[in-house]
Amino acid sequence: MYARRNSITLLFILLLISTAGFFWQRREAQALELVADRNKELNLQLRGGLEVAETLVIAQAERDSLQAQWQRSPKKLLNAEEPAFSLSYINWLIQVHNLDLDFDFYLNDKNPQAEFTAFSYTLNGEGKYRDIFSLIWYMTHNPLLYQIKSVTFNRSEKDLQMLNFTIMFEGYSMSKDWEISSELTMASPELNWVTEFNHDAFSSLVPLAPKPQAVSATPVAAGPPPPPPADESPDLLDAEKATLLAITNNKAYLRAQDGKVFPLTLGGQVRRGKLTQIDQRNNQVAFELRTESGSKVIRLNIEFN
Repeated sequence: MYARRNSITLLFILLLISTAGFFWQRREAQALELVADRNKELNLQLRGGLEVAETLVIAQAERDSLQAQWQRSPKKLLNAEEPAFSLSYINWLIQVHNLDLDFDFYLNDKNPQAEFTAFSYTLNGEGKYRDIFSLIWYMTHNPLLYQIKSVTFNRSEKDLQMLNFTIMFEGYSMSKDWEISSELTMASPELNWVTEFNHDAFSSLVPLAPKPQAVSATPVAAGPPPPPPADESPDLLDAEKATLLAITNNKAYLRAQDGKVFPLTLGGQVRRGKLTQIDQRNNQVAFELRTESGSKVIRLNIEFN
């Protein structure tokens, strides 16, 4: 009787241990299955990360190669605000090299492309042939890309040493998405005529004799006229008859009625007033002018021809 009871007890213990072992094995198998699934997921993520890293390395190498090519290229494109950049660049060339040129600047057309936008410009002005030729040389030999389309000359009737010129050229602005983040140092080497052409073609020019000017008798005034007010000086820009050409940072370029270009900053004096606002976003400037009854405000916008 005792042996039978002990057998039943042992059987119950074995059954209990087997049941516990079954559930433990099942739980461990499920955990192992989860670990295997997680391992597969991590392997897929690792493979994707390696592919992304490889693509990034290739793209970085291509970018570095393009940047090196851009640095070595004799001509470069920038992402610039046109036409203001080209106008300020030409003014910079004229000032740096002390060229005696007066000019008007016109934007004729623009042609947007995927990688860049081409701008067609006309430069009308007056100057000596040596200075005109120098400007063209600097525009075509400096790093920024400009293409001269045509150049025409006519001798000035006012001064036989001067020429009226028209230069048609193209400038370019690279699209923002294609711009390479490389800084370009603005430098312009001096034109050496002897080094460039083996002689100075202008050193042996015979000066032309000016045309005799007709002398007309003028009546003698009774006395000198009273001087005009300081803000009536003819050397000041007449804002009411001026044309806004371009705006660069904190400077506006305006063309007077006689063709002279005036660079003005905020507060710059004009005839009977001053420049009170430069709105680069809307390509607009404002002037406050003195009138007989008080003052008035006029606004000018850039005219795209």
